[in-house]
Amino acid sequence: MKRGSSTSFGVVSPSERAQADLFFNDLMGMPSRRAPTRSGRVAAWPRQPTWPAESEPEDFEAIDEARPLIEGPLTDAEWQSIVLMLGRGEAEIGSAFTTDANRNALLVAARIFCARNALSLENEDPLLCVVKDVTMADRRVRALVPHVTLRGPIEDWIHQTRDARIVRVMTLLVNTYSYPVNGAAGLVGNLQAESGVLPQRIEGSDGSTPLRAKNFAGNTVDFTAEEVMNRSTTARTGPKMPGIGLAQWTSGTRRSGLFTHSFRGVVLGPRILFDLDGQVDYLVTELRTRFAGVQAVLTSPTVTIDGACDEVLYNFEIPGAILSPARTKLPRSDARVTAVFSKRRPLARNAHAVFTASTTATP
Repeated sequence: MKRGSSTSFGVVSPSERAQADLFFNDLMGMPSRRAPTRSGRVAAWPRQPTWPAESEPEDFEAIDEARPLIEGPLTDAEWQSIVLMLGRGEAEIGSAFTTDANRNALLVAARIFCARNALSLENEDPLLCVVKDVTMADRRVRALVPHVTLRGPIEDWIHQTRDARIVRVMTLLVNTYSYPVNGAAGLVGNLQAESGVLPQRIEGSDGSTPLRAKNFAGNTVDFTAEEVMNRSTTARTGPKMPGIGLAQWTSGTRRSGLFTHSFRGVVLGPRILFDLDGQVDYLVTELRTRFAGVQAVLTSPTVTIDGACDEVLYNFEIPGAILSPARTKLPRSDARVTAVFSKRRPLARNAHAVFTASTTATP
């Protein structure tokens, strides 16, 4: 394995692996220093040496043999790297996320384990940190998974079907937050219209590329979650349009509230763009604390699907299509308002049907 490593993608030489790591680390904004080892491995995301530059030793092998493995909880930099991975939809080049959250977590754990310990694995299996399946099967990588998922599962919502996303939100609303099915369906119908039930969707983007939209210069670019969170009209940075998340939160207070929302005992910041459960929790928190009238309608045992859908549209989402030129809400009876009602009601009925079918399906 010194000359090259056979994988499902062919033979990968040490130099090719080094180039791939350099490219990935450059994209991730991580240090690009490389230190060779006897096995030909190259450090991914290596830590800078702690010795003074003028006395830096040349015998890297001696350092490798004395260097203990780094295990345990993630650092702030590693949490930031996970957000970048979620935004890119892959743990590293050639390791794309799928609909299997457990596999995704293993991919991330493997990436972090190898990044931490690339200089300490000299006497290990030569396939470790070279062949993906070997690395993911390592007990130390698996032991790292609970740390990786401490702030939520590693889920790729782009590759989940729309119906799967609908069922997930409906299940949360009904089983965790005690909404009647009709009320939950009215709410989710609006989420379909606003974001396609994609938590990382930014305004003006396509569902297949939810973090790609126009910037203030009018160019269509890919944004990181941090760039979305820190959007500034004054500095003209981030997406040109403000809408973000399941409900396309737009106003300054509601938008910033999403990123400062605490869920699972931690403020997720930009990580919440990839946490559907966390966004549902924020949505419910808003309804309970700031939109009592809407909450009362949605939780009424007699609420209808259409009635719930209309209430969320008119008093919670309030899209521009129902506003007058003076930016005040048009009457519910106005033809422009009823036209929007008629577009969203079928989505709410669909949410009800999809959820009902999921609960009656044969295991």
